[in-house]
Amino acid sequence: MSSSLPSPHPEWSRLTQKHQAITTQITAVITDAHALADTIPLVLGRYATAFGDRLVRLQAIEIDASRCKREIALLQASINKGEQWDYASIQETLDAEFSEWQKKLEIEAENFKRQQGILNHLLDPGTTKLLRDKFRLLARRLHPDLHPTQTPAEEELWHRVACAYESQNLEELDAIEIITREQNYDVLPSSLDAMYEILQRLEMKLNTLLTNLSRRRKAWPLDQLPLLDDPEATAAKQKELEERIAVLTTLRDQRRVHLNQLLAH
Repeated sequence: MSSSLPSPHPEWSRLTQKHQAITTQITAVITDAHALADTIPLVLGRYATAFGDRLVRLQAIEIDASRCKREIALLQASINKGEQWDYASIQETLDAEFSEWQKKLEIEAENFKRQQGILNHLLDPGTTKLLRDKFRLLARRLHPDLHPTQTPAEEELWHRVACAYESQNLEELDAIEIITREQNYDVLPSSLDAMYEILQRLEMKLNTLLTNLSRRRKAWPLDQLPLLDDPEATAAKQKELEERIAVLTTLRDQRRVHLNQLLAH
């Protein structure tokens, strides 16, 4: 009498294929999300290079023009009241009122300078690809979204993976890959009900990850990529900023003339 192994449920093959596909997709989206985060400093650097100087000059002239307007108002108020103005006191008032604006301008100018410097310290494309490929592999093995019942040791390994990727430490990622190479991280459930439950959880997780990734792509500064990738659009934006600077410079100069007339009154 011959014996044979029981045949798997007809649905099992389809479910295991679906599990494989969803797991692969989740791993890809997780990797894309981290790669997108890596892209942000690059986008900020490109934006600062294209527009930073103009934006700082524009804000500086806006502050100067606003200060002239405020100074005229203070002087005019004293003239209207027939009072002798205290010019030193007026300057102290203006310094106090505009100090916060000036601080913000200095901080923004420093940020633009720092962001431009990031472009001088980029990894070569080959190293970047190695980092991402290694991260993708380890995310498949250790990411908590794919392995919600991790042991403390596995949680610690994933923490090390995230830190190594963020610090661009390829040697650390290689070491963790070797450590985890022999372990089977793709253990499937033993029943259809358990498989259905896991697939439902994974589908919900995938939808959440995709939604968050889409929102991230549309948020600042990644929403500036179409502008930065289009030389004509970038040039048009630069021209627009220069025109605004010119208009505000004219306005500022007109106010200075008026201010000098009041001071000579």
